[in-house]
Amino acid sequence: MSGAIPKELRLDHPDLDRQHGELFGLLEAAAAAFDLGDRAELLAALARFTEALLTHTAEEDRLMEASLFPDRGRHRQAHELFLADLERLRLEVEAGGATPVVDEWLRLRVPEWLRFHVAVNDTKVAQHLATHRATPSRAARRPARRPS
Repeated sequence: MSGAIPKELRLDHPDLDRQHGELFGLLEAAAAAFDLGDRAELLAALARFTEALLTHTAEEDRLMEASLFPDRGRHRQAHELFLADLERLRLEVEAGGATPVVDEWLRLRVPEWLRFHVAVNDTKVAQHLATHRATPSRAARRPARRPS
């Protein structure tokens, strides 16, 4: 599922922009599931969003590590905090279904976090990636073994 990314959130990094579009689309789908009032469908939509977010953050982590992004520890920590918040949201849905608290999370808190994270944190990553190539793995840096 692909969603529209506001122009100001585009990073000019095709993979990250595509993933962000997918996340915004899945978030819209979760809000639509909320409107249906079906707890099981809402949980499924939230699970799809969370799974896509886990995949995206793992890709960002890989890119940050490979390019030696200097602020990768703090960036990872932001991901972990947000994922913990999403777990609290899932528990809220399990306990009460489509409550006003869940509505606020889906329409305000989660989209605001995603916009902020892309605009502030991911923009720095994309700028870094544009100027720093990935470093070879340790295995690739080892000299080739000479035949005996």
